[in-house]
Parts: sequence; C-alpha cells; structure tokens
Amino acid sequence: MWQYFKFEWREFFTNRKNIGIYLLLLFFSLFYWLQIETQFRTIETVSSDILQASIDTKEHFLKTVNLEGETHPDTLAAVEMFPPLVENEKKQLAAIDKHDYTTLAKERSEWYILGANFHPLYFKGGNIYAQEEAIYARNGVRTRLAAYPETTKEVTLNMINEKTALQSLVRGSLSLFPLIFICLGIVFSMDVIAKDRRHKSLLKGLPISFGKRMLVKYLVALSGVLIGILPLAVGFIGIGIQNGFGTLDLPVAISHYASNIAVMGDLVFESITIGEFLLKVFVLTSLLVLLVVGISLILGTWVKNAYFIFILMIGLPFIELFYNRFGYGDIHPIRFLPTSYVQVGDVVTGHRSFFFSDIGLTFEIGVMVVGVSLCIVLVILACHSRFKKIL
Repeated sequence: MWQYFKFEWREFFTNRKNIGIYLLLLFFSLFYWLQIETQFRTIETVSSDILQASIDTKEHFLKTVNLEGETHPDTLAAVEMFPPLVENEKKQLAAIDKHDYTTLAKERSEWYILGANFHPLYFKGGNIYAQEEAIYARNGVRTRLAAYPETTKEVTLNMINEKTALQSLVRGSLSLFPLIFICLGIVFSMDVIAKDRRHKSLLKGLPISFGKRMLVKYLVALSGVLIGILPLAVGFIGIGIQNGFGTLDLPVAISHYASNIAVMGDLVFESITIGEFLLKVFVLTSLLVLLVVGISLILGTWVKNAYFIFILMIGLPFIELFYNRFGYGDIHPIRFLPTSYVQVGDVVTGHRSFFFSDIGLTFEIGVMVVGVSLCIVLVILACHSRFKKIL
C-alpha cells in the first residue's frame, strides 16, 4: 500500500494540471496582497484626519445652529447628541496622538453607544436591508473594540483598523478561502480515478484491493488541498511584513440569538479569539472538502470523463446562490443543507444565521449536518469498493 501511495503521490505532483493550479494560487496570493489588501479600508476606519473632520463639523453645527422659533426634532436631537460625541472624539484623537491605542479602542467602543451616525458606505448598492446589515456590523465592531483591553496586551492602530495579516485571514475565511479549498478538492479529485483507466494492465497487477486504492486516492487528494496552503501563505507573509501579523488572541465578534425567535432585538454579541475562530473554520472547511472529494470519487467510478465530473461538481459550492435571500431560513429548513455552510467564516461568526433569520444555522449544527452527509458518502464509497469494479 505504501508503494502505491508513493506512486499516486508522484503522479499527482507531476500532473501539469495540478502544477498549474498551484501556480494560479501563488498568483492569486500575490494579487490578494498587493492589490486587494493594500487598498483595503474598513468602513469604520479610525484616523486622526477623520476624527478631526468629524469634530470640526459637529462644533461648527453647534455654534451656528438656530434654535429660535420652531425647530425640527432631528435638529434638537443633534444638538443634544453632538456634545458627548465631540468630547468622546477628542479623547480618541488624544489617544492617537499619544499612541495609546488601548484607550482608543475603549473610547471608540463607547462612541457607538453614544449614537454616532451610520457611515453612508453601508447603504451603497441599493440593498433594501442595508439598515439591518449596518446595525449588525456596528454591533460587531463595538464588541470587538470593547474586547481589546481585556484580551490584547499591546494594541496597534492596524489592529483597530483590521489591517494585520491574521485579521486579513479572518476576512478571507468568511467566505472566499473556504470556497477556494472546496474548489481545490473538486479539481484535484476529478481525475484521480479517470486516469487509472489509462493504466489498466499495470493496476490489475498490483496486489491491493479497490477499497485501499480509494483510500489512497482520498489521502492524496486531501494532501494536495492542504499543500495549497503554501502558495497562499506567500501573501499572508507579505501582509504581515507590511502591516504586522497580529496575534491569535485578537478578538473576533460573533453573534447568536438569545431566544428561539430570529428577531433583531434578540441578537447577542460576544467575542472569541482569532485562534478559536480559525480552528472552527478549519474543522468545518475540512469536513466540506472531505465531502466534495468523496462525492467526486463516487462519480469517478461511474463517469469516465474527468471534465464531465468537473462540470457536475463545480456547481455544488454555489447552490446556495439559489436561495441566498435575506430571511429565507425563517420559513425554509435550509439549515439541513450542507451547501448552507459553504461561507464557513460567516457561519462561525453567526452572520449567516442573522442573514437567513435561522437560529439553527450555527457552527455546531453545520458540523453535524456536513458530518452526517460525509458519513453517508463514505458508506456509499465503501459499498462501491465491495460491489463495483473501477475498470
């Protein structure tokens, strides 16, 4: 079996298609670092210029506002709200000048409680649920900032603005990176059986059962997916050198519903560390990769053309697009579909549960659903190993 594993390993890593995929990953990693992350600015970016402009605008309004006669209620509300906001923003500005970013995080988290206006970027694109998404995002930022003094010894401005390498990894893990690894599992496994049909006489002479051959192919495809981390790590290292790597104890905001009803008022926000977040993302992503590789191997025993397998498989991670609508989970049991968990990081943070209005769309339920689906696939694969010949 070991000799067969080495044979499959050598075949896999000398395959031109697989080498091309790794080169594409390296190119994507460099592009992500040099183009996407270099230009990234979170909506809630904190800087001296932004704070000073906000202070000047509010102070000018308070000095020039005319309160004689009848005054619009919104104007009266602004007159009442602006003084504590200005005071808080001056404390933030002083903290930046002193490089006291722990105090900045504390003051900034209190700034949201005082009632600061939503940034207009939350409402671009015509999203009719932008108000709900903005409230969710602001609560997440406030929770994360409030956790800095408790969890992080040395806070930097890049940490507050989510510019460090680990925070970039968190953003990518919300949906993009898990999707990449799922697609890698599909691409790397689509031809591992089809190529055997070109070596029938050689393989028939090997003293190894069909079941063990399938196990070896499973392991080789999975190892190929894991090695895909290496070219992607180039961009991670580049971001870390440029903006700092951050630490695994940095907070990540997560949410869940306090009751059995998915209403905005019952959302509870708390924080976990980046280390715990990435561990959960790794577990659920691994299960999804195992699932798609298993399905691909089953198809490979029936379908001779590897590219036809690719066509059948590549749509699986995108099935969620057919029901990707706000509140859809409130009346449809989408929590029982493995495709509902493809945006792994969003599931872990609780955002998918909020978006679909489904209290059951959680990491724990996701592990159970995908795990049960994987067990079914493995049982089918085991039956194939006993009752169906590959060639």
